[in-house]
Amino acid sequence: MGKKNTLKVLSKIYLIGGIVLVFLAFAALSVSFYPNIWYSLKDDASAQDTTSIAQVVEDKQEPEVEEKIERSLPPLDETLPKENIIKISTIGVDAEIIQHEDPYKGLLKGTWIVPEFGTPENNELPIIIAAHRFGYTSWSREFRYTNSFYNLPKTKVGDTIQIIWNQRVYEYEIYKAEDDTQITDYNADLILYTCRMYNSPIRVFRYLQRVN
Repeated sequence: MGKKNTLKVLSKIYLIGGIVLVFLAFAALSVSFYPNIWYSLKDDASAQDTTSIAQVVEDKQEPEVEEKIERSLPPLDETLPKENIIKISTIGVDAEIIQHEDPYKGLLKGTWIVPEFGTPENNELPIIIAAHRFGYTSWSREFRYTNSFYNLPKTKVGDTIQIIWNQRVYEYEIYKAEDDTQITDYNADLILYTCRMYNSPIRVFRYLQRVN
């Protein structure tokens, strides 16, 4: 009898443990997929994100930028694509950089460079590049993976990214990673950012300096 009772107790423990594990797994999956489901069901979610992204630069005051040392351009390589491209290998981003005065039209096409700021060829002001985290329902899964900043929060200090601009390769390294409501360091050579979550004023920022 004692052995049977022990087996019954162990069976209950294993059953409860199994239920707990299934619940935890379901919770983890829900956290991962909830944003994508939400953005699929709510038509204006991406539009509201675009407004939030645009406000970062629209609401800014005149940035205080230290005078930077002019740097030589990397060598011209005519074998490189003529499109301007950003590559973040650690998170799979390999996207054309969209130049457009209208953030809504620019972000709709993917990774958008903020006008009236810097470019790799002109570093008087920082380069500012933004993208949606979750994008639009019209985007394919592959386009979303390579053109959104969904995994930007996973990048860390020391990670490097490349920008191909007018067939020259520029390399930048992250020196500061933070979540905030506004840009806090206009002395960076490059600033990347995206929204943290839907309908939240918090954005994910990465500040980079040119290393090549």
